[in-house]
Amino acid sequence: MIRKSALVAVIAAALVATPQAHAAELSSGTWLAGQFAEGDRLLRFPNDPASGDPGLTADGIYALAAAKAGKTTATKAAAWLAASPQLETFVGDGEAESYVGGLTKLALVAQTLGTDPAKFGGVDLLGRLGELQEADGRFRDRTDPSFDQTNAFTQALAIIVLQRAGQDVAKPVAFQAAAQCPDGGFPIVFGEAVCKSDVDGTAQVLQALLAAGEKTASAKALDWLVSQQQADGGFQAMTPPTNANTTGLAVGALVAGGRTAAADKAVAFLRTLQVGCTAPEAQRGAIAFDSKGFDAGTVVRSTVQGMLGLARVSLAEVSASSATAGVPAIDCTTTPPSSVTPEPTTTAPAPAGPEAPADPPLAATGPDQAVPLTLFGSFAVLTGAVLLVVSRRRKVGA
Repeated sequence: MIRKSALVAVIAAALVATPQAHAAELSSGTWLAGQFAEGDRLLRFPNDPASGDPGLTADGIYALAAAKAGKTTATKAAAWLAASPQLETFVGDGEAESYVGGLTKLALVAQTLGTDPAKFGGVDLLGRLGELQEADGRFRDRTDPSFDQTNAFTQALAIIVLQRAGQDVAKPVAFQAAAQCPDGGFPIVFGEAVCKSDVDGTAQVLQALLAAGEKTASAKALDWLVSQQQADGGFQAMTPPTNANTTGLAVGALVAGGRTAAADKAVAFLRTLQVGCTAPEAQRGAIAFDSKGFDAGTVVRSTVQGMLGLARVSLAEVSASSATAGVPAIDCTTTPPSSVTPEPTTTAPAPAGPEAPADPPLAATGPDQAVPLTLFGSFAVLTGAVLLVVSRRRKVGA
């Protein structure tokens, strides 16, 4: 006879992969699609149309792809990213300045949407990235050395996009693996006197190493990452609380590394943060940063990173190939949501842009901490962690 507690555990594990679980991801996509200002960008500051955030917008594209919805919005967002001045601000002019974080994030946007990263807004993203690889395999910004923002997040993203493009990543992988701390985790910053493992950094690096087929350093890192999981199933950055940003990034690494049980617990934690039908309609589907609930100042970033976790997708595999053009209706009746409704539209449709598909089919991390390049608003997620190119001799508000 199966004990009641064992039966409950089996059922709970099975629910992770059911269509109802996928509906939760899609409802987050529905909420997120509605946050794109003018239908094509996510904002650094809520209600400030001039604060379009290229890094966060790129994260939003990954999130919609992971949820298999909102391809129309993702395509418009990619066109916005490919246009001036945000393109030049994010990747540099390619001569005096060139930024690893911006190049890799936009290359991943193109790869996610199935377009060519060599022709993104007229820029060969991977070609420029190759120019920034040093002899030891490290990627470093071309800029004033005091402004260089490369770190474990940017290195990992470079490995991911080059691996996805079928290019040789042996040197970049070797450089990254050599940065491993004695306890098995990875630091965010390279070359510090004391190696301090970071959950966000380790999760991001793991996604890259596992995609590249590295087995030695990644095995130790997976053990370390699992050891950092908290009792509620979530993960925290340097300090509490457990949160959607860090947990969403960790799930991608755990799934890629075959640590299914830990991934299941983390996904269950993320579901506890998703705003449900008892909340105001405008909040339903969002993923709160932590157990305190919906916070307008942090919820966009936490949703884009949490969505990757709910979908159990790593950045090395995220793709919009099977995404629907629109997003599903959030149905708060007893019937599970099943229909797809049009996405929010603007008074003037955004131009298709050079990277839009010719025939469109039918998104250390504290709540608002700017980690290099906003790879997930804090990742990177990335996180991520991650990748926010700060203004240096650039236009304000780009």
